[in-house]
Amino acid sequence: MVVSIWLSLCLGAKVFTMFGHKLLGLLALCGLKASASVIVRKTSKGPTGYEVDFKYTNTTAKRVSIGDLQLFTDQLHTTMDTRAWYSPRDYQPGDFPVNYGTQPVDLVYPYEMTNEGNGSWTFTTPLPAGVYQYQYLIDCDYVPNCTIVTGQLVTDPDNPPFQNVIGDQVASSFQVPYDAQFQGTDDISANYDYALPAPAQYRGTIKSVNYTSPGSTHPAPNVHDLTLYLPAEYGKVKGKKYPLLYLSHGAAGNGNDWENQGRVSAILDNLIAGGHIAPTVVVMPSFYNLDDSLPPFIMGNASTIFTALPDSDHIRENYQKYLFPWVEQNLDVCDDPSCRAFAGLSWGGRLTYEMYVNATDYFSWFGMFSAATTPPYITNATLAANPALAQKGIFVAYGLYDSQFEPGREIQATLDSMNITHLSRVTPVGAHWWNTWQDELWWFGVKALWKPYPFTTRTGR
Repeated sequence: MVVSIWLSLCLGAKVFTMFGHKLLGLLALCGLKASASVIVRKTSKGPTGYEVDFKYTNTTAKRVSIGDLQLFTDQLHTTMDTRAWYSPRDYQPGDFPVNYGTQPVDLVYPYEMTNEGNGSWTFTTPLPAGVYQYQYLIDCDYVPNCTIVTGQLVTDPDNPPFQNVIGDQVASSFQVPYDAQFQGTDDISANYDYALPAPAQYRGTIKSVNYTSPGSTHPAPNVHDLTLYLPAEYGKVKGKKYPLLYLSHGAAGNGNDWENQGRVSAILDNLIAGGHIAPTVVVMPSFYNLDDSLPPFIMGNASTIFTALPDSDHIRENYQKYLFPWVEQNLDVCDDPSCRAFAGLSWGGRLTYEMYVNATDYFSWFGMFSAATTPPYITNATLAANPALAQKGIFVAYGLYDSQFEPGREIQATLDSMNITHLSRVTPVGAHWWNTWQDELWWFGVKALWKPYPFTTRTGR
């Protein structure tokens, strides 16, 4: 099996070639002939202004399809229970990706590759702006049974996912830019270009780090892992301590997700470059496999997603005991709540609420993105016992078509009932997916993070 990749983005006279998350500007190469797995081409024509060419070489496969690419829906045909399920070829401005629910039978395999002979498989599709995951499914008749173990699910070896150890991620990724001519509408702009690489001088460092965590079962006994973002100036200013943001993944994920699917390093780079936040250290831990009290979680194995899922109080207690002290001892970060924040998506949003209620004095800002919370919520009695709950920078966000829409509203209603001021964000084209969480992280940084609190009606205006 031979796979080669060249991710290129032709913008006028320039080609930007992306290997992993590095973006290099090259001139006059748009006509270059190259064997490529994923090429993002600016077409300047409908339906999106961009097309993506996939090429894969496998001389023994009888069938190859591309897995993990999302279908789309629109505002007119989407509720919490239903969606339209459009192919990218039927894209219209304002359509957005969805990832939950039962697809129509005729769209279960919408990305079938064509056998060009000699083991060469190709597929071309238009796609709108955003980050996309992909993998190759080899002779796969039933997706849940096609795994890395069976050899039927293949990530791209030349565009490998960011991960701690092999198997921590089961998809590669790429990004398509925004084209206002074809993707914009009068009322919605699904523009995610803030997740494209920032100018070189603002690009920080992203890496996977192991730390000592007694009882942890992955990636090794008594060793756990986190993903670390360091701003570009980190280590260059003697004695400087940096603000610290903890950023959590959700159920079925790990600490690598924010970089692979969310492009967190680029978003942070652009927030810093734009002057929205001060240079900030971001720690993205993994909350599965903290100890052997639950079955082991195996990335990509659906049967372990919830059986291995620790509750938020268990995660908080472990982090307080092992993670937080390690970070304070090993990184140049502030040691005061006035420059610490916690945020997370879905189950990580639930964890953020847990931190807000039970680690109130350790953080000053909280970002709850599509939080998978459940009652009971705080009460006036809780507030009376812990007045600091009303003296924090709280940001609650969810998508308009998010499976966690109701929990988000319940959190807001709870805060409103006790006159606890906060900021909110309802992502207009947001389902329970990464485009929503990218949007929420961006606006958390632009409007809330490190801004004076408690928030008022003038905050962010």
